[in-house]
Amino acid sequence: MMKNSYKIKGFSSVVFRFLRVVIVLAVAVGAAKLLISLKEKPEKKQIVKTPPSVKIMVVKPVSKTMTIDAYGTVKPRKLVKIAVEVPGRIDYLHPSFIEGGMIGKGDLLVGIDQRSYQLERQTGQVRIRQANADIESLKQDIENLKNDILLSTANVDLTQKELERVKTLTRNQFASKNSLDKAEQQYLQAKIQLQNIRNRLFLTDTLMEQKKAALAMARVDLQKADLALQKTRINSEFNGFVLDKFVEKAEYVTPGQILGAMYQKNSLDVDVRIPLEKMKWIESFFLNGKMPVAKVIVANFDSIKTYVWDAKVARLKANIDEKTRTLPMTLEILNPDVKIKHIFDLRPGTFVKCSIMGQTYDNLFVLPRHLLRDGDVFFTVNDSHLKMKKVTVLRKFEEEIYISKGLAPGDKIITSPLPGAREGMALTIKSNGN
Repeated sequence: MMKNSYKIKGFSSVVFRFLRVVIVLAVAVGAAKLLISLKEKPEKKQIVKTPPSVKIMVVKPVSKTMTIDAYGTVKPRKLVKIAVEVPGRIDYLHPSFIEGGMIGKGDLLVGIDQRSYQLERQTGQVRIRQANADIESLKQDIENLKNDILLSTANVDLTQKELERVKTLTRNQFASKNSLDKAEQQYLQAKIQLQNIRNRLFLTDTLMEQKKAALAMARVDLQKADLALQKTRINSEFNGFVLDKFVEKAEYVTPGQILGAMYQKNSLDVDVRIPLEKMKWIESFFLNGKMPVAKVIVANFDSIKTYVWDAKVARLKANIDEKTRTLPMTLEILNPDVKIKHIFDLRPGTFVKCSIMGQTYDNLFVLPRHLLRDGDVFFTVNDSHLKMKKVTVLRKFEEEIYISKGLAPGDKIITSPLPGAREGMALTIKSNGN
């Protein structure tokens, strides 16, 4: 009985829990239906598609000068190594003959002890005077010999007449054989004396040539002495700056020894290398026999980067660099003496940026480089629709691009991103797009 009682109670408990769940579910379903019935139906609205908004820029043609940028290092156009040509001890150095010193044109740079060279010059002068004296003495000897010839000729005539007279007397037996022999002997001696004088006069031509040659050699030696004396003084041939100095006063120097180096003031060049593909922008100048102008600024130096020196292409080098395939050329700086705020001079060794001015093109459209799409296409707006324009690119330079064909004045170039762009799609222009 007790078992049956427990079974009845368990069954009643299960039924009660089941009924409670059913009641909760029924209440929830009823509440849900009530809420659904009370909910207002949403109003249906039609979706209107709005064209994408874009920013634009209106283009207009301009004239543009093609430039070629290159980097180089300033170097002296005229650099002179100062070398001595005669040996000796240095007895003078210019006070500014130090690295960076300014030397004026004609200033004495270096002086070598002149005493031995002055003695050599005096010796040469003495030799010239001696040679002149020898020539004058020989001239007098020639005059004397000419007079002696006249006297000897007269003596020959007299002895000849005497010989003829003695011969006549001998034939008439009024003179002895001894007298005839004596007369003949005197006549022969007179002829011999005349011949000797004539021989001496004949040799004077050779002697005169020797004396003149000795005089010429003495003059050459004097010129050498003068030249050596001049070379003991080294003067500056131009206004310039001392680049190097290797000697001091009282040092003994030998011929060929380098004493220092200096370069000419206001005479500076820049060597640059131009890629062959960029030469087309300036080749028209060379074909017309002209040289392009250029601008030079100091590179990597913010405090003076805005100053510009004028320059021009002075010459092209004879060969193309085999490694870089570039054409070397030299720029001549036209105003290197101009200072920037009086604190900086353009000097050798300065690293500079050079801009060579090339040919000028008219009716070009200059646009930011990033606006060019793949296939050399620009996105434009035409009657509120996208139009893709194929263009001809003349040059891409730094952040800009030069267009020669494909655009027209007033074209509206899209400057904002346009995902999913397709030809003819509708567009709207933002109010501040231009």
